[in-house]
Amino acid sequence: MKNFLYLTVPFIMLSLSSSGQTETARGMEFFHGSFEEALEKAEEEDKLVFVDVYTTWCGPCKVMAQTVFPDQEVGEYFNARFINFKLDAEDETIDGPRISNTYDVSAYPTLLFLNPDGTEIGRGVAGYDKEGFLSLAENMLSEQSVDVELLAKLSGRYDEGNRDKDFVQQYLYTASLVQAGNYNMEARVEHSQNMGPIFEEYIETHREKRTTLINEKDFQLIRSYAARRPKSHPAVAFVVENYDAFKQVVPEFSLCYFVIECNYSTVMDLAQAGDKSYIDHIALLDTDLAEAHSMIAADDPASAILKDQLIPRARTEYLIGTQDWAGYTAQVKQKLENAEDEFARARIMGRAANRLMNSGEEQYVQIGDEWATKAYQVDKTEPINVMNYSSVLIKSGNLEAALEVYEEMLATLVPSSPHYNFRDYMEASIARVKEMMNAEKETDTDKNTDT
Repeated sequence: MKNFLYLTVPFIMLSLSSSGQTETARGMEFFHGSFEEALEKAEEEDKLVFVDVYTTWCGPCKVMAQTVFPDQEVGEYFNARFINFKLDAEDETIDGPRISNTYDVSAYPTLLFLNPDGTEIGRGVAGYDKEGFLSLAENMLSEQSVDVELLAKLSGRYDEGNRDKDFVQQYLYTASLVQAGNYNMEARVEHSQNMGPIFEEYIETHREKRTTLINEKDFQLIRSYAARRPKSHPAVAFVVENYDAFKQVVPEFSLCYFVIECNYSTVMDLAQAGDKSYIDHIALLDTDLAEAHSMIAADDPASAILKDQLIPRARTEYLIGTQDWAGYTAQVKQKLENAEDEFARARIMGRAANRLMNSGEEQYVQIGDEWATKAYQVDKTEPINVMNYSSVLIKSGNLEAALEVYEEMLATLVPSSPHYNFRDYMEASIARVKEMMNAEKETDTDKNTDT
């Protein structure tokens, strides 16, 4: 079998269970066993390894699990070529943080394609529809990305003035696949910024001809380019206004997640802006969006985008947005009273401290400093506690203590740590504090020289 190399990473052993069996399904069959056993099985069967790196709170992960992985065509393609493996990146009992950190996973879903020796061929970082997922896999099996080559050709034709509806649709769709397969975060952001205006123009041009945009491909474009946008966004508004029509052409679960996530974004944007009309949009979950809300609730009752979880979160953002620090502090104190244990209290204090320390009002800044100190004393493993407490120390002029706090945290950030992705921030913070210490020494030296 051809050996594909894209990014070399260390060989990893991940113990899940000792069954070593596969789960038979209509679509993709996911291997049950350790990561090591999955790699061994791929070697034995002359296949590659596909790894779905997900989290329990990731919306696009749930959509793919519900609408793409069970598809028969997807199953036939992947089962014949890959040993398929699912990994919850936050499940420490299966060593999820270590494997995801080793492969430098920082967004979800991340879809990894590996050789049997554990080296990486490539990845996709996005929620795909069926066509896009199959296209991603085909690119992984080819010497060059078909999508990248196609995008270059489509871009040239667009620059020449081609604005045919089907052509622009294909251009936007191909661009979204290339963006999702781009390993570099900055490049993905730049790519999105370049294609955003083209998408906006596309929607504006065709939304009056209602039926031309109600199809699976255009819905995927809207999901890609308008994810978590507020309801006021033209593309989001179009989907909401034509919900029943879209339900006939796209998987309903995918449609439900999109409209509920967008409503969540609308609520949070309004609350953060201090606009009390956010309450009206929460009310939609019991009226216009009740059907979609019920479907998501049935799948994941604890989802942050649902009404019960959204109400207190939006209330918090509204208090901060209106700079009602007295109300916010009272709300936090109530949470502290209801906390299960001291670690839960530390988490609450840590999050609140960060807000209050930046409030600009001395009374509440002082409360924030106190909570930051208490939270750190209880739990020194939580990055936000380290960051908050270090800020308190720096503000008081105790740079050596702040440096020690950062260095202690950095020492714990091994690949198996769930906070491993904070290592760059900690290293940068250490460098910044050292610069401050050097500047302070130089100032003292200058003063002594003057004397």
